Amino acid sequence: MSYQALYRKYRPSTLEDVMGQDIVTKILKNAIQNHKVCHAYMFSGPRGIGKTTIAKLLAKAVNCLNPHDGDSCEKCENCLSINSGFNADIIEIDAASNNGVDEIREIKSKINLVPNQLKYKVYIIDEVHMLSIGAFNALLKTLEEPPEHIIFILATTDLHKVPSTIVSRCQCFEFHRIQNEDIIKRLEYICKKEKIIVDKKVLENIAQLSDGGLRDAIGMLDKLNAYSNSNISLEDFEKVNGIVSIEEQKKFLDYVFNKNIPNIIQFIDLIYDKGKDLILFIQNLLELCKKMCITYYIENKSDYDVDFLLAFSSNISNLLKNINFSSNIKTIFEITILSFVNNYHSSKEINKINSSINLDEEKKVTQSVVNDDKIISREIISENKSSFDDTKFKTKNKQIVNNCFARADKNAKKEFENKWSQLNDYALDSEYGATACYISDGKICAVGIGEVILSFAYESMVNRGIHLIDKIEKLLEKIYGKHYDIALLTNDEWQHEREQFISNKNQNIKYEYIPVDEINTGYIDNHEKVSDDSITSEAIELFGADMITFN
Repeated sequence: MSYQALYRKYRPSTLEDVMGQDIVTKILKNAIQNHKVCHAYMFSGPRGIGKTTIAKLLAKAVNCLNPHDGDSCEKCENCLSINSGFNADIIEIDAASNNGVDEIREIKSKINLVPNQLKYKVYIIDEVHMLSIGAFNALLKTLEEPPEHIIFILATTDLHKVPSTIVSRCQCFEFHRIQNEDIIKRLEYICKKEKIIVDKKVLENIAQLSDGGLRDAIGMLDKLNAYSNSNISLEDFEKVNGIVSIEEQKKFLDYVFNKNIPNIIQFIDLIYDKGKDLILFIQNLLELCKKMCITYYIENKSDYDVDFLLAFSSNISNLLKNINFSSNIKTIFEITILSFVNNYHSSKEINKINSSINLDEEKKVTQSVVNDDKIISREIISENKSSFDDTKFKTKNKQIVNNCFARADKNAKKEFENKWSQLNDYALDSEYGATACYISDGKICAVGIGEVILSFAYESMVNRGIHLIDKIEKLLEKIYGKHYDIALLTNDEWQHEREQFISNKNQNIKYEYIPVDEINTGYIDNHEKVSDDSITSEAIELFGADMITFN
């Protein structure tokens, strides 16, 4: 007999055997036991979590001659016939390859025929969202009023693609990802039956990598078993799945934290040459940072500064969102890490310098009061200030925010977002590479006719952007073919302004565009031309949601 894959060999034979979908199986068993079986069911959820399996088990349970507690007996003629896979009254249809009107019409033409052997004729339509619009329309009337001997079970991984008219005619069940503990328990059972020697740490890693999909987890175990001849080690798991070990991940974090550029590049080259999955490596780094942050907040201990972990997590999280747009994942990963190292450590140095200047200024102000020499003290402070005027930046920021809200449009924001991925094309540019990587860490909050508001997770990132503002505007002009004035906010500032805007909008506060000559040439000095805090807040709130609508 030919080899049978483990996920097929250990597929549950009764509803009681199903792992991780207790609520669904309980409802179905109660319905069978109390004779309240519906004419149509809709099973939705991620792949590999038991939708099709439960559909087959339900088809068997409703036709069992001697059901026990709403489940099949596995001994009667009907159960044995269905288990053989050759019962003509259980019809499975793959909508991915049979999605036309003709296939559904064929069902309609045969639907009034009584079952050959069973009590119910059951149609299981897998990946039902793949049906064409015509096929859905053909199915609609039949699904609403089928003959008493017909049951439809529809399964899909994309419920939102199924017309609401179909969904409303079914009893819907949302399947959830299976908990890691349940996956591990099932894998241990299979290993015991198959006499596979495996470290529990391997099973934990399989469960995590499978992302709640039991079928994927069992398939992964099957592959490892074939590789290692029934004696699976953690090293085997890492080799087969292209995973970088936890120890190596921590070593990489050390290099980033300590700004060790040569070792960073060498490390990435090494794992790339070994054929490791870079995207999986980035995902694992994100998971590692999350665990370290949780440890810090719960146990108040961490190997790294928590601000570093949060900033690094935010950086690589944004990378994961955009990495599919790139044809060279390795290069984009390298540029992103180098940009983060540069931005993070530079912002720390800037903050230290600013703190030092502020302390120095406070001392000099105190001395001026003691010496009663206020004029001299003001001159000294002015000479020691940074060449950048923070007040002027904030003033211009408010101006841009106000004008952005006054001229904002949700379609303009969508069009702006559509070209956002073109930042990746400049990641290796000698002039704009660092700027492109910096901008990609930001979130597009609002877009006006000639204004854009970006927000960042940390104040240090905003401070970094202040010194890049000219290059940011020039780079965006290259991408979008027009000039945009840029306002930079932290996420917290954005949230505060959003909440304030709701209050102001309820008071019917209007926004008006206020042209300022200096807006493209320097930071404006006239605070009177800028809307007050309430107007700024109102504008920002307008763009707080992902989809913005103006009345």
